[in-house]
Amino acid sequence: MKTSLIVFGALSAIAAPLLALMTAKRERRNAVIKNEAVISAVADEMGMLATRPDEKASRLARIQDRLTTCAAQHAGPEARAAFFAAQGRRRLRLDTYYNRDTPPRQLVKKEEDALLNAMNGKEIVYVKDTMNADGNLSFNLGDSYRSAIVAPVYAGNEPQGILVIDAPKAKKLTKKHVRESYVRALTHLLGTAHAMGNGEHVNRTGVPHQQNGGQSGKATPSQGKDS
Repeated sequence: MKTSLIVFGALSAIAAPLLALMTAKRERRNAVIKNEAVISAVADEMGMLATRPDEKASRLARIQDRLTTCAAQHAGPEARAAFFAAQGRRRLRLDTYYNRDTPPRQLVKKEEDALLNAMNGKEIVYVKDTMNADGNLSFNLGDSYRSAIVAPVYAGNEPQGILVIDAPKAKKLTKKHVRESYVRALTHLLGTAHAMGNGEHVNRTGVPHQQNGGQSGKATPSQGKDS
């Protein structure tokens, strides 16, 4: 009996990490499949965005919804993602977001300046605690979200805005939880789509230039849906 218990204990000790490894592997595989589906859908929408100018506004909105949804869901069940588009020399506007908590549509000047500086810096910034930044990027979107990833959104070398992924708990969003390469891939797609959908680009000083003198639709702020 004693020997059986020892054997059972040994097998349990071996099985527990093995099951955890198998579960983690399955979750990673499911995440890859889901991301592939999103990227495929976004690529298709971008193709239509380039060839159907009459549908730019609606297609851009769908692309932004998919990408912000993907960013938030990848970061965790409580995470939020919001894309603020560059508008004019020193302004940002909320274009789209995903989560039940709505980010402020109009940023206060201090927060707006901090995000614009991050956009112009071109580097993805991981903020462990937005209320204790320790000299690093400090901002708050007016609620209790404590950790964040701030990612500049560009089309080539032209700034298009900023993607903010945040979560309620401090130290929740790190490079271990959300890979920088993954965030960069999302921002490349988001920036390219934004430039294509608006028929304009924003120069390095943040001033938009309209191409061909035409007007184009803007994606309205909305809660993203991965549909």
